[in-house]
Amino acid sequence: MRNQRMFPALQFMNVPNGLTTLSIITGFASFILLVENALPWAFTCYAFTVLLDRMDGIAARRLGQSSPLGGQLDSLADAVNFCLYPPLFIWMLQEQALPILPCLLLYVGAGVWRLAYFNIAGMEETERGAYFTGVPTTVCASWFIIVYALLHACGANSALQAIVWSVYFLLAAVLMLSSIPYAKNGIATKLLYLLIPGSVVLIWVVV
Repeated sequence: MRNQRMFPALQFMNVPNGLTTLSIITGFASFILLVENALPWAFTCYAFTVLLDRMDGIAARRLGQSSPLGGQLDSLADAVNFCLYPPLFIWMLQEQALPILPCLLLYVGAGVWRLAYFNIAGMEETERGAYFTGVPTTVCASWFIIVYALLHACGANSALQAIVWSVYFLLAAVLMLSSIPYAKNGIATKLLYLLIPGSVVLIWVVV
């Protein structure tokens, strides 16, 4: 009780909120590794960030530890890890990134709007399962890992990378704000469990 009076926010500390906090930490660690030019380790750490985002929701449901603070914490973590990180990553690594800056900014804006909308609208429950309205930020960030690994493996030049990233961030922004139904546990999501580890391995191999 005394600790709750001194640190009231910590009364909400539980397993899912701890996992969400850890995802913010691993996301920041990934950025530091990127700054230090440890690219394979940065992507490995970022892959764990994506995994932790999935695990916190599972833990909240399985343990019955959902809370209003947990929802806010998860949204803040998603904004940092999946809305800000990919554009910052490309801005730091892409040569002549200024021409694609509008697409990067649009992605950031669309991402935070998508998170805010989800906070008030939630998911749609149907007989076939739960659906998101629009593509989740986590999924867009997951495809960021996959696209980067493919470009890196192909040895794409700076001009081609600029075109691909412009299309990617523009398309991702549109999909996040769209009314497209995205199945929470559909085949597209399950496929990421194979593609993300495969992409990280690919980055390790080609570096």
